[in-house]
Formats: sequence, structure tokens, C-alpha cells
Amino acid sequence: MRRDFRESGRDGALGEVEPALRGGGLPLPGLKRWRLRRRLSRKELARRADLANNHLFEIESGRRGCNPETAQLLADLLNVNLQDLRRKYEDAVETKVPPKPSRPRIAYRNVHQAYLRILLDRAVGSAYAAMDEWEIEKRCKESSWEEVIEAIRARKRELEFLGEVLEARQVLQDPDLPEDVRAFLESVLGSFPDLDIHLLAMVRRREPTEEGHEALTKAMLDLL
Repeated sequence: MRRDFRESGRDGALGEVEPALRGGGLPLPGLKRWRLRRRLSRKELARRADLANNHLFEIESGRRGCNPETAQLLADLLNVNLQDLRRKYEDAVETKVPPKPSRPRIAYRNVHQAYLRILLDRAVGSAYAAMDEWEIEKRCKESSWEEVIEAIRARKRELEFLGEVLEARQVLQDPDLPEDVRAFLESVLGSFPDLDIHLLAMVRRREPTEEGHEALTKAMLDLL
């Protein structure tokens, strides 16, 4: 679901907003802090923002300023106010991205996917959410940007439907639900919107047209 709020830093002493550099570039001393809080590697954030990894490193380290449009995109991707990226925080910043919880090993995953595909096909008319990540990546690489955006919209409808059904019937709270089924359903629901943003960014990087590039960027921002 679209988030209509942005988080602001409150757990570290805030400094003044760093002024723009000569030429209009914006220093972003808070960028690394917020990237780490979102559990994103520099490589992943650079991919989502369609930036070179080295370029993002230079912005984070203060070696260069960031143009206002890219700075706002980074703030949108991290779901914070641009002002927070422009502040210097007094609290120490970790040097590594905190490790993500390991995905539980799921027995009979292909069986769970088959049932989910049948359910979604009958109820929503599509079943992208039942695909493995590699499978939907392959589909997106072979599709036009219009088809990719439609697939992402279909995934959103599927996951909203699935979430509503599971919540209404309190399926995930059922103590008799097999643990592997619970883990599978939670992993499917938890893939949104990170997987969807990754897929859009992947297609945007190789899209040659300005129209497609702008549409894919808008679709990414709509997921935040």
C-alpha cells in the first residue's frame, strides 16, 4: 500500500541543514545514516536510483554534491524528508548494513506456489505473486516497459487481495496452520514493494526511451 507519511530523524541530535554548494549541488551528510536504517546496501540503493555505485559513494562521503532532482529521488526511495538527508547527525553511524533475517527454508514450496497460482488466477485474473523472483525477473527482461508496469500493478492487486483474505480469516494467526505454509505466505506478502521497485529499476536501466524512463520512475515512486 502507498505510504503517505515520511519519517524524520528524532534519535540523534540534529544539525543545521547543510547549504547548497557552489553550482547548486546539495550535500547529503544524512544519506548514509538513512540508507543503513532502511537496511539497504549502497549497491542496492544505487540500483534503485539508477546511479553508478561510485557516484553514490562520492555523494555519501561528501566528495561531491547531488543535483536537487536526484536528491529528492533518494529521499523518496528512503521514505524521508529531503531536509533529513541534508542534515549532519551527531550520533555514530554503523559501518555495515545490518544483516537481513534469513528466509526460512520452505518445504514443498512448489506445491504452495501451485495452490496460490490457482487461487489468484480465479480471484484476480493473474498470478505474478506466485512466481519465484528469478522467474518474474526473466519475464520482465523479455517484456516491454508497458507490460512490466502492468505486471507490477497486477502484483499489487494480487497481494492486496491475498492480504485482505488472510486478515479477514486470521489465517496467519491460526495455530493449526503448518509452519511452512505460514512462512511461505509471509514471504510472499513481505516481497512487496521491495521486489517491485527492484524490477522497475532493472527495466528502467535498459529502457532507451524518455517516455518509458519517466513512466517507470513514476511507477517506482507510486509504490513508496
